Amino acid sequence: NILTSNNRLFAQNAPVLLLAIAKINHAHGFNRHALHDLGLAVSNFSLQATDFGLGLHQMAGFDMLKAREVFSIPEEFEPVTVIAVGYPGNPETLPEALKQKEALPRKRKPFEELVFDETWNQPSSLFLKKEFL
Repeated sequence: NILTSNNRLFAQNAPVLLLAIAKINHAHGFNRHALHDLGLAVSNFSLQATDFGLGLHQMAGFDMLKAREVFSIPEEFEPVTVIAVGYPGNPETLPEALKQKEALPRKRKPFEELVFDETWNQPSSLFLKKEFL
């Protein structure tokens, strides 16, 4: 198994585990958009899976070298994330530490920390407008 121990516990009953891989090198050299393209593909996959009533859990906690070895992944490809796919389970069946983690409220960074005007770390003036608050 290529997953870290916590992720192995979390995903042990998932009917499908996907390894998302980006082609970082091609005939013209380094593909600097590969991770962006993979992110868009995973995002669309997530939306479609959610529409089907499926749950997804993306995991960065995996052994990339072992994944490369186990799946014979060529050097021009980069393993990026493992995705557990299935119908949402009962959080009560998780080990206590994972159950507590799942129960925590989800927190997102505010847009002011992510969207800037003109210079880095200068919050966009869009957020000063009432309709964006």
